Amino acid sequence: MKKGGKGGANTNRGGLAFESKTDLAARIKRDLNMTYKLIEHKYKKPPLIKSTAKVYDIYSKIDQHLIGIITKQMQFYNILEEKYQVRNANHKKWKPDEVFFNFDANTIFIVEKKWQQGSGSVDEKIFGFVNKRRLYQNDFNQLSHEPKPTVEFSALFNSSWWIYGLKNTMENNDLEKYPRKNEKQYQDYFDNLRIDGVKIFFDNYDYWWFGLYY
Repeated sequence: MKKGGKGGANTNRGGLAFESKTDLAARIKRDLNMTYKLIEHKYKKPPLIKSTAKVYDIYSKIDQHLIGIITKQMQFYNILEEKYQVRNANHKKWKPDEVFFNFDANTIFIVEKKWQQGSGSVDEKIFGFVNKRRLYQNDFNQLSHEPKPTVEFSALFNSSWWIYGLKNTMENNDLEKYPRKNEKQYQDYFDNLRIDGVKIFFDNYDYWWFGLYY
C-alpha cells in the first residue's frame, strides 16, 4: 500500500492503521463467523519467501470443506508455488494488500488499499490497477490446463477523504453529516476504474464479491 499524498509520517500512520482496521481475515472472523472458520495455514515444506504476514485456510462450517486461502504481501508467492506449482512470471514482485484464493470459484481476489488525507501522486497511480491485474494474471496463465484461475482486482478507499474530503480523520462515524465535497472531484477516477473491471469498496467489504455470504 502506497502512502502517497501530503502529510508525511501522519499519512504513513494513517495508512497503516487503515490496513489493520480493514484486515480481511479479521473482518471475516468478525462478520461471517457463523458461516466460516479460519485456521492458520501450515505449509507442507518451508516456503520460498520469508514473510511475517499471516496465512489462513478458510473452511465452510456447513460441510467443513476448504474454500480457499487468505493472505497478503509476499505470502502470495508462497501460496502460488505451493498450490499451483508455479513461480512469479513477472520481473517484479508486487505485494498485494489482501489476497483471497477462492478454490471453489477458481478465482483469485486481490485488494489494493488506498488511504489518503490529501491529494497527491496516488491520484494518478490508481489508474495502474488494471495493469496490475494483468501482471497478476500472468502468474496463473503459466498453467497448462483449463480452466485457469481468473484474477479479479479491487480497490478499497477511505471515504473520509475520497468522498468527503476530510483530513486527519481516522474514524468514519457520522460521516454523513459532512458535505461530500470530494465525490465529484474523483467521480471520473472511480468510473474509469469500473470501466476497467476494478471493484470499488469504501471502508468496508462487500463479501459477496469474494463469493462469501452470511
